Amino acid sequence: MFKMLRHFLMCREAMRRGTSVFLPTATYPMFPEKLAMEGMSLKQGEVCNALTVSVILHSDGCIAEYSVNNSIIKPTYMLTYESASELLHMNLEEEAELKLLSEAASLRLQWRREQGAVDTATIETRIKVPNPEDPEPSINLYVENQADPAMRLVSEMMLLCGEAIATFGSCNNIPLPYRGQPQSNIDVSAFAHLPEGPVRSLAMVRIMRGAEIDLRKPIRHGILGLPGYVQFTSPIRRYLDLLAHYQVKAVLRGDSPPLSAGQLEGMASLVTMQTRVVRRLCSSSLQYWIIEFLRRQPKEKKYRALILRFIKDRVAALLLVEVGLQASAWVSLGTQIGDEVQVRVEEAHPRDDIISLKEVVV
Repeated sequence: MFKMLRHFLMCREAMRRGTSVFLPTATYPMFPEKLAMEGMSLKQGEVCNALTVSVILHSDGCIAEYSVNNSIIKPTYMLTYESASELLHMNLEEEAELKLLSEAASLRLQWRREQGAVDTATIETRIKVPNPEDPEPSINLYVENQADPAMRLVSEMMLLCGEAIATFGSCNNIPLPYRGQPQSNIDVSAFAHLPEGPVRSLAMVRIMRGAEIDLRKPIRHGILGLPGYVQFTSPIRRYLDLLAHYQVKAVLRGDSPPLSAGQLEGMASLVTMQTRVVRRLCSSSLQYWIIEFLRRQPKEKKYRALILRFIKDRVAALLLVEVGLQASAWVSLGTQIGDEVQVRVEEAHPRDDIISLKEVVV
């Protein structure tokens, strides 16, 4: 009885939080940290319980066969994105499985594009402030390119898993948080004149509508180019993923799904609101620390800035490549969208969310 009560209390607290929160200054997990990092996580060299989604692809990248099973696995070793990218670049015979996964990811990306997927890969800023209580806390900033081969590999495998689970749910009439994107008619050719990469990706992101959720059946996700999709890969840090695991595991045991579509709807609505609040918090916190990072740099330091679009006359929206921050500045006559200019920080006031840039004309 105590065990059931403790389980109920943990799940209720996880639902209240809705998601883990990752801030530059701290991490607030959805579950208690010790449980999330030890009891629930995969550990190198140890036997772990897991749920395995296996897929066989056709030669064009679409799913030929799939299976969903409870499993026991023993992870051989853990890889960071950086290590995986290095191994892929080295093309070692000993890492044939990694190369095969990378090739499968490329095949999937091509297939999704043929289904109308929109490539929104850009750069993403990561900041860690390990000692936020110090008068002058240190700031560790780095930028990740989402088009990096290792990041593409993981992203494509997560999407593949999501499509397989949506199909499994549909075939077994399982109420799940099926995610879809109604704006599937974006004319990609209308953006063909823009340079590939952040300029084109961010231009398309600006006109996209938010995702929708259907609790009864899969709906097409036009932006991802998938006939159906369920977020399933992060049950430790996203509550809707956890609910999807509850539903699927019940069916694997031969039981009926514990939650009806109506019950899921109420829970999903609450969690979605919580997630939006967390997303705004994370965004504002990240913005604050990026501006604080820039405030501390030498006044004469120059930054590479990519012209994303023109706001008015010669005032352009810019992307500071080294820090991943979007801002605006006046740029010289003759510069075009996609051009790279050099800028200097004139003012930086993180508490007021103010950043002022000036182009450095050579």
